[in-house]
Amino acid sequence: MPLLQSPEAVDAWLTRAGWHPGRRCDDLAAAAVASTIEEFGLDGGGVLEVNEPALRFVREHIGLETRLGANPRHIVSFSPLLTYKGASEDIQELADALGKKVFPVAYDRDDGAMFLVDETGRFFYQHWSGEYFLGYDKHAAFVAYSGRPIPFADEHYTW
Repeated sequence: MPLLQSPEAVDAWLTRAGWHPGRRCDDLAAAAVASTIEEFGLDGGGVLEVNEPALRFVREHIGLETRLGANPRHIVSFSPLLTYKGASEDIQELADALGKKVFPVAYDRDDGAMFLVDETGRFFYQHWSGEYFLGYDKHAAFVAYSGRPIPFADEHYTW
C-alpha cells in the first residue's frame, strides 16, 4: 500500500476496513471503554477517564482492523486496549506532560504501540521508542503514521 497522502486516501483506507461516514457502534464502544478503564486501574495507573473526542473516535471506528504498508504484520486494530503491562503509567505520564486527558483508541498489532487522543482531539502515538505527535485529527494522524517522519510529542508538553 502506498503512503496515505490525503484525507480522501485515509477515508478510502478506512472504508476498505468497513468504516463508513456516520458509522456508530455505541454498545461495543461503551463496553470496550469500560473494560479499558477497569484495566487501567488494575495496571496500577489510577483513574482513566475517556474524553469526548476519543469516545467519538472509538464509537465510529471500533472493531476495524486494517493493514498499513507492505508488511503483512503491520495491522492497525481500532480498539482502546492497553497493550502491555505498565502501559497505564506511560499513558498517565503523557497526559501529565500534555496537561490534557488522553485515552487509547487503537493500536499497532505488530509492536503494541498505542494511538491516543487527547481532549482537544489531537492524536499521539505511544511506542517503545518514545511518544510521538501524529496530528490534530484522524486524517493528519494516519497520513503521518503511514510513513511520514513524525515528531516527538515533547513539543506539545506543557512543562
